[in-house]
Amino acid sequence: MNENGRFPRTAWFVIAAALLLMLASMAQVAYRATLPTDGWSVYTTGVEESNWYLDANLVGADSGLQRDDAILAVDGRSVIGNATNEHIPAPTRWRAGQTVTMLVQRGGEQIEVDVPVVHWTGTAVWRYNISELPRLTDRIGALLLLAVSWFAFLRRPAVPSARALLLLSTALAASTISSVLPDGLSVQFNQTAFYLTAFFTYIIFGTVLAPSLLTFALLFPQTKRALQRRRWLALLPFGYGLVLLIYLLLGGRAEVGWLSTLAMLALAVASFVHAARTQRDAASRAQLRWAISSFVAGLALFALNFPLGFGLITEQLWVELVSAVAGLGFVVIGVGLAVAVLRYRLFDIDFIIRKTLQYALLSALLALVYFGSVVLLQNIVGRAADEQSPLVIVVSTLLIAALFTPLRQRVQAFIDRRFYRQKYDAQQILAQFAQTARDEVEMDALTSELLQVVQQTIQPTTISLWLKRDAS
Repeated sequence: MNENGRFPRTAWFVIAAALLLMLASMAQVAYRATLPTDGWSVYTTGVEESNWYLDANLVGADSGLQRDDAILAVDGRSVIGNATNEHIPAPTRWRAGQTVTMLVQRGGEQIEVDVPVVHWTGTAVWRYNISELPRLTDRIGALLLLAVSWFAFLRRPAVPSARALLLLSTALAASTISSVLPDGLSVQFNQTAFYLTAFFTYIIFGTVLAPSLLTFALLFPQTKRALQRRRWLALLPFGYGLVLLIYLLLGGRAEVGWLSTLAMLALAVASFVHAARTQRDAASRAQLRWAISSFVAGLALFALNFPLGFGLITEQLWVELVSAVAGLGFVVIGVGLAVAVLRYRLFDIDFIIRKTLQYALLSALLALVYFGSVVLLQNIVGRAADEQSPLVIVVSTLLIAALFTPLRQRVQAFIDRRFYRQKYDAQQILAQFAQTARDEVEMDALTSELLQVVQQTIQPTTISLWLKRDAS
């Protein structure tokens, strides 16, 4: 609220923009739900061979299609290379209740299959959204981020960074809403649906989401000095996003959009670094620690996609779990930014960072000791044994239990000495004073020691000690 207890005009404009974006995404999903479809969810494999591959028969219509079939043509109309590149006109018989002939590639040979054209059903859409754990966590995470951002905005509507955060979370939520319904041929054969899906699924990242993040970085925790007199400069990222949108809709290269998104993300990080070097007041620095910590944590979660991309994790259960955790990266970033905007218990972030470092390092060391002891003991107990001895597991577990407490104490001391030196030194000084207070009996020596402790820990400008004398 402003000084009159009312929402600023700019805040109302942001609310209107956020609601319009959400309603537009919902409307385009509702429109796509009315289009004819083959009833299958699909996936693509790379850019050079971007035809559709069948994933799951969601509607359940009887046909000769099978999972992993590659769709080559529909009623003689080729769709190879058009899955993500451009709209193509629908065949004449592409209407609900009709039957089309699909040419698919299966097991190295091409076959023709008669496929009924149907409509999406509510059951099919529900089955699609809960069928995979990563997809489900993506939906829940986007809703959580949107709720947190709205809460931060309603509590701080006059704060410019809160408005940018609301637009950022709304863009992510609009993209998530768009992915609630599978695309596939139903989108490919309808020009309006094709462009709407392209915007809400891909283009929105470079035209709304990335500009919102860059604007947030320019306004957080305090507006950059260059923007304080020219606040319209903070809208330049959105101006570039509009230009980028026009360029992409006119058939520009998609690579420009991705490069623009990466460039704005890099500029946002640079803005945070600049703020960390220039902001001096305690509240702003605490806000920055929340923002930077959430960025690091979110990017670390997103980096879990790389083992999946390089095929280092292949077991289906672990693939789904890692994908689900990696999908929470944006949520972690958004929630951290929201807490920083709210300035709620900001200084607790030091405790969170400290404990995270301690237990992350402790977990890594214990895992190293465990697996090292398993390998070593297995070679000692049964070098020729094919199966792992239960004795090895028991001894290794007992070793970890015995090492946990002393190793945790040493890791904690190392973290405090290396990253929290001032606090560590203060703790050491207080411990020494406690020892002195137990042993020292001379009042003059004790008061001198007390003044020295206060000077070393609190470092006041001036210091004096007054002792009240006993009336007797």
